[in-house]
Amino acid sequence: MRYYWDLIQHFFVSNSRHGTHSPFVYGLASRVIYHISRVRPYTVAVPSDFNPKYSDLLLAILTDMGVQKLACFREDTSADALFADLKSAPADQLLEAIRRGKIIVVHEPFHTRQTKQLWRELIQSPDVVVSINLFHFGLLMYREGQRKENFLLRYPFWR
Repeated sequence: MRYYWDLIQHFFVSNSRHGTHSPFVYGLASRVIYHISRVRPYTVAVPSDFNPKYSDLLLAILTDMGVQKLACFREDTSADALFADLKSAPADQLLEAIRRGKIIVVHEPFHTRQTKQLWRELIQSPDVVVSINLFHFGLLMYREGQRKENFLLRYPFWR
């Protein structure tokens, strides 16, 4: 029940691209997240069993960001982006990966109270400069030259 309450709350407090004050995130939202006809092929290599309900949008975002490979957290440290479930990934190891320049894709950060608390701790860390919260998944990254910001964007349900 709490999960659905959090989803409704996220919808009302999140922004579309027009509430975004970062050129990087605004461009990402315009080109990919809210772009109606997305026909570019995805160039991101993913694990064979990777199939969350938002994979189409996530792969489009990662392709736009120039990511070559997405791997599960702790399985492949050479990947540009790492897919993590906060139920099993320790915060200190996630932050260390971000310090090494990895993009962390967090699966269902609001699934439980523990994952929600860990998500809040991660986005408050000085190592996470940009966080993009789409409720069903989130992105954590360090971007040189950008001030620390946490973005709440509405997940486009029509996809």
